[in-house]
Amino acid sequence: MNTFEEKNIIKIACLYYEDGLTQAQIAKIIGVSRSLVSKLLLDAREQGIVEITINSKNEYTSKLERSLEAAYGLDTAMVIDSKDLTNEEIEKVTANYGAHYLNSRLKSIRSIGISWGKGIRRVVDSVIYSSNIEISVVPLIGGMGDSHVNIHSNQLCYDLARKIRGQSKYLYAPAMLSDEQLAIALRNNQTIKSVLDDGANVDFAVVGLGNPYAGSTMEEIGYLTESDIQQLKTDEVLGDINSNFFDAKGEKVDNEINKSIVGITLEDIRKIPQVMTIVDDLRRMPIAKIAIETNLINIFVTTDKVAQALLEAATE
Repeated sequence: MNTFEEKNIIKIACLYYEDGLTQAQIAKIIGVSRSLVSKLLLDAREQGIVEITINSKNEYTSKLERSLEAAYGLDTAMVIDSKDLTNEEIEKVTANYGAHYLNSRLKSIRSIGISWGKGIRRVVDSVIYSSNIEISVVPLIGGMGDSHVNIHSNQLCYDLARKIRGQSKYLYAPAMLSDEQLAIALRNNQTIKSVLDDGANVDFAVVGLGNPYAGSTMEEIGYLTESDIQQLKTDEVLGDINSNFFDAKGEKVDNEINKSIVGITLEDIRKIPQVMTIVDDLRRMPIAKIAIETNLINIFVTTDKVAQALLEAATE
C-alpha cells in the first residue's frame, strides 16, 4: 500500500468513526462507490489502522454469550459475571436476567408454559407487572404433593398470569404416581389431556434442569426416595427436565419413574419454539450440555463459570 492509498483509508476511517458520517455520505465526499467505502473500512480494521475497543464491564460476558451461541447453536445465551457474588446473589441475578428476557418476549407470544421448581419461582417473582390479557399461561406438569406449593406449576402459573394480567390454566393432577396404569388413565382424562395438549403447544416455555444426585428438589420434598435415586443411577440417568429423566444422549429413560409422570414429554418440549432454562450451578453443567445439544433448550441463562466450562467441553 502506498502513502496515498493509506491516507485515503485513514481519511475514510476518520470520517466514519470520528465524524459519524454514513458510508453513503463518505462515498459522495470522496467520489467513490459505497461498496468501496465499505471495503476500505474493512481493510482499515484488518490492517490494524483502526482498532475498535469496547469500553464496558459487560464485554467479558458478552463475548461468552456470543461464543456459547456459536458453539452450541443457541438462539440466545445470557451470561452473568459471578465475581464477588454470593450463591444467593447469583440466583437472584440470573433470575432477573430470565425474567427480563421473558418480559421482552410478551408482545410476540400468545402462550407460556411453566414447569416447576425454585429457579422458576425466582423468575416469576422477578417478572415486571404488565398488561397482556391475550396471553395464556399453562402448567407443563402436575403438582408435587401437599408441601412446597409455592413452587408447583399451578401456583407459578397463577402468579405469573396475575403479574402480566393474562389467563391461567390449571392441571389438576399429581406430577408423579406410584401406579403406571393410573398415570395413563389420568393422562387420557379429557380435562387433563386438554391442558397437556395446550402445554405441548405453547410459544414459550420456562423449565428447570435437575440433577437428581446433587441438590435435588424432588428428593428434598420426598418425591424421590433413596431407592429411586439408586434406580436412576442404575439406569444411567444424567438429569431431568420437567421431571422427565434422561440419559447422556438426551433420551428419556425407560423406567417406572418416567412412566408415572403426568406432564408433557421430552419430545413435546423439543417442539416448543422457545424453551428457556437457568443454570447457575456447575454441578448441572453436563446436564445443560446434553439438554442444549439435543434441542431441549435454546434460550440459556447462566454464569460465567458455567459458560466457560461449557465452552471448554465443546472443544474436547
